[in-house]
Amino acid sequence: MMNNSPIPTSAKKIPVNLVTGFLGSGKTTLVRDLLRENQGRKKIAVLMNELGEIAIDAKLLEGFSAEMYELADGCICCSVNQDFIATLDELAAKLSPDLIIIETTGAANPMSIIYSLLNPNLVLDAVITTVDVENFMRLKAEADVAEDQVAAADAIVITKSDLASTAKLDAVKIYLAANNTHAQIFLRSETPLPLIFGVSYPAREVKPGSHSHSDHDHHLETDGIETFRFTAETLFDLERLQSQLESLPSDLWRLKGFIKLAGRAETFILNFAYGRYTIEDYAGDSQAAACDVVFIGKRIIAEREHLTQHLQAAAPQQVR
Repeated sequence: MMNNSPIPTSAKKIPVNLVTGFLGSGKTTLVRDLLRENQGRKKIAVLMNELGEIAIDAKLLEGFSAEMYELADGCICCSVNQDFIATLDELAAKLSPDLIIIETTGAANPMSIIYSLLNPNLVLDAVITTVDVENFMRLKAEADVAEDQVAAADAIVITKSDLASTAKLDAVKIYLAANNTHAQIFLRSETPLPLIFGVSYPAREVKPGSHSHSDHDHHLETDGIETFRFTAETLFDLERLQSQLESLPSDLWRLKGFIKLAGRAETFILNFAYGRYTIEDYAGDSQAAACDVVFIGKRIIAEREHLTQHLQAAAPQQVR
């Protein structure tokens, strides 16, 4: 006789990969590479959380066979946590994907997000933390959350190793191995994506009520991480813009958003991190403003005028 009873909920759980890592450490690039390699073989849903008021990183994932959800203007580990939980429930119910990837903001403490995944429809497959080898040792001294992200990891992916010396790479590897004894450590430049996302990591035991959400509510203030949005009708001269980007102060960690260049009709995505930057074509809808960007850094609100003047100085020189 056929048993028509429903399949137990535990058999239907959707695996979740939580991708974390400090600002500019290569999280979006890692997810984009995975989606490109997947080519629609699995139904993947991506929940993207961004610290600023506009969703820039999500735009970099457009054009791949994945369902995109965005939560902007706050960390899902604190200020937008309830929206995050509701979005996860909606995503699981409507799509039933094979895999959910959650990309956190670079300032998020992953532990409270892990506890938010105590959900009958979901199972946490792995916390994957990206580490920018060139900048990590400096940044962990400036923001405690960078160390928290490493401590929470099941897998640590070292990025930008081509930019670092052998001595710096060795120092970071030693630090990571000493401060997270259970995580598997990969070099992104040498590791196939299926290995990073497909390893059978040990199951994480998460007990309800064992976490105080308030522990992380004020981590942005504690680490001095500040962000602001700048919108203007400024068109940029490419060479002058490149010069200004190369002279930005070191306490500005990230600058990203949409810009337009003088003499060009299309919109570009500007992505700056720790002195390095890219300016990429944006194939989406044209932006209302010529410049719409987000600044993120260490106590940068007091420098708002100085930082925005850097950009405005990249406008084409007036012919007299």
